[in-house]
Amino acid sequence: MKKSILQASFEESLNLEEDGFLKLQQEQHDKTARKFRQGIPTIGFKIQCLLLTLIFPVGLSYLFSLGADKFTTNDLGKLRLQPASLNFFPWQVYIILLSIWLLFVVMGKTFKQAFILPYRYQFHVFTCMIIFYIDFDLSLLGIILSNAPFLLVLGYIIIWAVLLYFMITTKIKALEKTMFNSSGEASLQDKVAKIIGAYGMGFLGLAVIVQRILSVFLGDKLSTFEELGMLLILMVLNILMPAVVIFIGLPYFLQAYYKLKYPEQYRKYEGKSLEEFYGKKYLKKHKELLNHETR
Repeated sequence: MKKSILQASFEESLNLEEDGFLKLQQEQHDKTARKFRQGIPTIGFKIQCLLLTLIFPVGLSYLFSLGADKFTTNDLGKLRLQPASLNFFPWQVYIILLSIWLLFVVMGKTFKQAFILPYRYQFHVFTCMIIFYIDFDLSLLGIILSNAPFLLVLGYIIIWAVLLYFMITTKIKALEKTMFNSSGEASLQDKVAKIIGAYGMGFLGLAVIVQRILSVFLGDKLSTFEELGMLLILMVLNILMPAVVIFIGLPYFLQAYYKLKYPEQYRKYEGKSLEEFYGKKYLKKHKELLNHETR
């Protein structure tokens, strides 16, 4: 029976250390871990977190919301773009997305073990990236729909969805192979995803040709190169961020999941004392863990 990447034993979870992207993230993890002392963040780190919160999820996201409003109500001048007919990122949506991120921050406070704190901080960084990514797309969605043909936008969305699926399935299979030493033939869906992933831009180009033919009869707003260039830039940006989350974030937070699932096994594996692994503050509220030290 095939096992899920969430069903590994302790010994199998240790194989995650062989993941190349996890090794890439380990340096950042170690830097973050040094900013905690026995489960308590340093004063400087608290100030840094506050400033970064004000700059990115609060400040920069708000600027995107203002930009989306400008795209809807103002003339865009030399860009030769039509103003957006609909604003997909009003201030209400900004408040909702910010509230979701802050809710994750509050929920993260329930995990207080010293060993999980660097993961908790990095989780907030990754969720901030995702919210920022959504902000960016929402701020430009209205202007894209007002300037690019629907057929072109639809083709873009389909290609993006297939590439996203391909990245997720590829990474999960790589993790399964790493953790369980398993291998298997690619499914039909995987083969289709690979074809579209490899030739997706060609399909998008075909959509441009069809759109050009239709534009002879229906008229047009931008040139083909402007339309295609605008969508290609968005495609690159819309692939980079999910790729970081999937290929780096997934194995990293999967390791955090297993450390929470097998804390004592990991503590002994890493050769740490109870205070080093859990932190003094956490041990005061969970004195039952002291029994492990005397065994």
